[in-house]
Amino acid sequence: MGGGDAARDQILIEQMTNSLAHRGPDSAGTWADDQAFLGHRRLSIIDLSDAACEPMHDPEERFVLIYNGEVYNYKELGRELEGKGHVLRTRSDAEVVLRAYRQWGAAALDRFNGMWAMAIWDREKRELFLARDRAGKKPLYYATGADGTLYFASEVRAFRVLGFRFGLNPQAAFDFLTQGTYGHLHGTGFFDGLSELPPAHYITVRAGERPVPRRYWDVPVVAGPDRLPYDSNLQRRFRDLVMDAVALRLRSDVPVGATLSGGLDSSALVLCMEELTGGAPLHLFTSLYPGTRYDETRYFDSVVAKLAQPHVHRVTPPESGWKEGLLRVLEHQEEPFGDTSILAHFHLMAAARANGVPVILSGQGGDELMMGYPSMVRAYLGHLLGSGQWALARKEISAWGLGTGQKFQGVLRTALPHALPLALRDRVRVAAVARLARGITPALREAASLLRFDARGERTSFDSYVVQVFKRFSIPHLTHYDDRNAMAFAVEGRMPFLDYRLVELLFSVEYDALFHDGFTKRILRDSFAHMLPAEVRQRRDKIGFYTPLAGWLRSHADWIDSVMDRDRVRQAGVIDPERFLRRLRDLRRGDESAELEVWRGFVFHLWMNQFDVAPLGSRADLGEPVVERSAGSAIRLAPVGAMGIHSK
Repeated sequence: MGGGDAARDQILIEQMTNSLAHRGPDSAGTWADDQAFLGHRRLSIIDLSDAACEPMHDPEERFVLIYNGEVYNYKELGRELEGKGHVLRTRSDAEVVLRAYRQWGAAALDRFNGMWAMAIWDREKRELFLARDRAGKKPLYYATGADGTLYFASEVRAFRVLGFRFGLNPQAAFDFLTQGTYGHLHGTGFFDGLSELPPAHYITVRAGERPVPRRYWDVPVVAGPDRLPYDSNLQRRFRDLVMDAVALRLRSDVPVGATLSGGLDSSALVLCMEELTGGAPLHLFTSLYPGTRYDETRYFDSVVAKLAQPHVHRVTPPESGWKEGLLRVLEHQEEPFGDTSILAHFHLMAAARANGVPVILSGQGGDELMMGYPSMVRAYLGHLLGSGQWALARKEISAWGLGTGQKFQGVLRTALPHALPLALRDRVRVAAVARLARGITPALREAASLLRFDARGERTSFDSYVVQVFKRFSIPHLTHYDDRNAMAFAVEGRMPFLDYRLVELLFSVEYDALFHDGFTKRILRDSFAHMLPAEVRQRRDKIGFYTPLAGWLRSHADWIDSVMDRDRVRQAGVIDPERFLRRLRDLRRGDESAELEVWRGFVFHLWMNQFDVAPLGSRADLGEPVVERSAGSAIRLAPVGAMGIHSK
């Protein structure tokens, strides 16, 4: 670090890297010149040798890489690079990434198939390159200190060890408390003063410049007449892409397993793995709740019966230790979350690591891409009504109602709001949000917008709605919680359905490939009909990771009451403490309509306490970082130039 004390600089970077040791427990490394300081924690997945450790530089030592994730098509890219004269020294994907950047610059991102957050320092140009994968599977945060220093990291905790204190993003707070949406909608997340590099973006920056993200990929926008018709050719193309996406994500030098619920996506995934591995032993992790209305055991068992050597790990979140578990999950998620299903997933990842399986494939993303959620079906039915496709709308409303046990009028009632003209839809939504906003303070209502999305033209049609599900709503949330839960235990989560080739294909098909005769995911059901058990293929219900939220809240009401201390809640300036405690009493008496309001208010305030978030209206404090030299002393460092810390 130019102009500084090298010993102090080393303490700082080690302090930051150590905060991310859970993401990379296998090795650690640092690199520095007079302007940049890079640190890295490694989770060894491909090429376990020391030669593949990072920071990694090219033979001429011009470029230095730190990188989190996997580029699955590294073998194919490696052969292409060798054809251009590169001599690879390792079997790692990291070296392929570094050489690809040296060969093609930022255009190398177009060739990568995988997940990544990377930083490359160009010693010749004195230039830093930061990039994130298309779906945002791997996180990358950055902040500019008071002296102009750029810091970046995989998690917020790496900034917190510097003594930085972030403020509260009021729009993120408002949207979460009233609608359950998440901080990624706002670029800065829930923290004011901290930015998150958006998915499918990169930054090239030199000292003293302001980081400006640039988009390198986007989901295709295909007009109706140009959409691909649903036929056997499309089925074959989809099936081949799914199989190839799974095959690429089986590449690993350590054991690979999968999560299996018995739903369509995870079942198809596991059966693809079975075919591709030739019936090799397969570790499966599941959360089942026998005897409840959320029980998926018979679907799960029907898939397992098709496997040659299944190793089944059934995981149920423990009844005891819920408080400690919630605090631990919140510490890793680093943001409040909408329900406790994330806890069930957290325990699955813990079981994967405990059983020696550090790579897990999942069916995540299939619902978002193939209209798997009831909310998407309602929006589609509303689209049919609003666009005048009356006969098709009547047919699909009847079929959906028949399959889900709803009357025609009931389905119609839920679809009609999506058929309204935009101006009227805005009025309905504002009224609904205003009702939900009763539990927050007037100050927060004034600081945030009741009409954030529709007013910006982001949901003016069904086409734009499905794009926003991918880019703004559901996908960023699931990639966030999957990465944080998995990496809490040094487990790498992989999502074949988010292969960008599948994303591009599914955004180009006619909608009847996704929803037809009251069935979601038509293309998946038909393309893998030869693999899927009949009972799985005919499923219409959607369960996901179930946890008994209302029961947990009631059984821990005393703890919740103590956390939601009136004075502390009032000082935070976000939640009306009197209304919250009244709704908590309602829930205790059995009123489950209070469940989400109580949960959101509680977990949000718990997050503010745990992360020392400044009260509403306070500004972030990004002054000089504090470096702990020992338990009894600290020194302050005024860093120079670009500085980074990342994990892999």
